[in-house]
Amino acid sequence: MSLEAHLQQAVLLKKVVDAIKDLCKDVNFDCSEKGLQVQSMDSSHVALVSLLLRESAFSEFKCERPTSLGMNVDSLSKILKMCSPSDTLKIRWQGGADTVSFQCEGGEDRIADFDLKLMQIESEHMEIPEQHYKVVARLPSSEFQRICRDLREFGETMQVKASKEGITFSVQGDMGAGNVLLKPREADKPEDKVSLTVHEPVTATFALRYLVN
Repeated sequence: MSLEAHLQQAVLLKKVVDAIKDLCKDVNFDCSEKGLQVQSMDSSHVALVSLLLRESAFSEFKCERPTSLGMNVDSLSKILKMCSPSDTLKIRWQGGADTVSFQCEGGEDRIADFDLKLMQIESEHMEIPEQHYKVVARLPSSEFQRICRDLREFGETMQVKASKEGITFSVQGDMGAGNVLLKPREADKPEDKVSLTVHEPVTATFALRYLVN
């Protein structure tokens, strides 16, 4: 078996695929001893998806030689919908085969198998240069998602303004305008805190359709 990977929680890959399926149609999963990697641009060449699932994320991982497995993201998403939140997932590929197999297992009484046809996808690996950011903001992803979804009701683009006082998300549209201010805060759990490192104030504008899944 050239590739065998076992995830204790299938929902991990399911959430990743759901997040990128609206941006990328077909992607290469580059497999190596380091893990699974995806790098792909959306059709408009606006958004870059760069993903690395390290070998340590899997309970078992074996890749005998580096290879690229081209898959249709919508088809992969449909397969992963078969998996319940508590299911485990096994991914297997035999060298030279034109399909990759997925096995979702829920306890001892339910096993679902599916083979997905592979695709030949031409792509070039892009080197992402080291970035030095003027602002680094850390906040709960669920809170950022809720802000983007709420503000999308008012407009299609969102302005983000960051300063030492906080980070402001603003939109303006035909029906009116709205904004949300998040101030730095401490929390018992590190993942619930909001922190800002500001070297100089920054204002940037983003299309909400790229931020709201």
